[in-house]
Amino acid sequence: MFDYKELKTYWWLFLVSGLISLFIGAALVFWPGKTLSVVGWIIGLWMLFFGVLRVVMALFGGKADGRWVVLIVGIVGIVLGIVVMKNPAETIGIVALIAAIFWIISGIVDVFRAVTDSEMLSRGWVIFGGLAAIGAGAILLLWPAATITVLAIIAGIFFIIDGIMQILASLEIKKA
Repeated sequence: MFDYKELKTYWWLFLVSGLISLFIGAALVFWPGKTLSVVGWIIGLWMLFFGVLRVVMALFGGKADGRWVVLIVGIVGIVLGIVVMKNPAETIGIVALIAAIFWIISGIVDVFRAVTDSEMLSRGWVIFGGLAAIGAGAILLLWPAATITVLAIIAGIFFIIDGIMQILASLEIKKA
């Protein structure tokens, strides 16, 4: 689907995104009791950054079918990220729903891309990451009354997995 040789120029974006995801994940796992505003703002920041990364992938990833889907996911991530970051205290009640929907959509897109793109680097890892996103989103949807501590820990685990996946992808893209 994507021309990974063209993405090679942007390999460092995946590395930075992965490191940020690892940092956010560690913060959420080790300090889950922080204020609701901080948790909401961190999740909003991640959505914004991940959305920007998806837009860059869609616009500069070479000629490929289905790039519009990645672009839409990126735009949704940017919009949701800005909304959450702008009003973290007011939106914390829906942060779980927003994160769950975004993770499920993003995971479905990743799994679909990996299944349909036989030339994709690290397809198994992309599928694993997509399934992790779908799983994290499903858990949040199935238990909406979960406390913010549980949300923070689930989100933290997801961010750590996602960060590792992005770092691995950056190294694969750099080698391409």
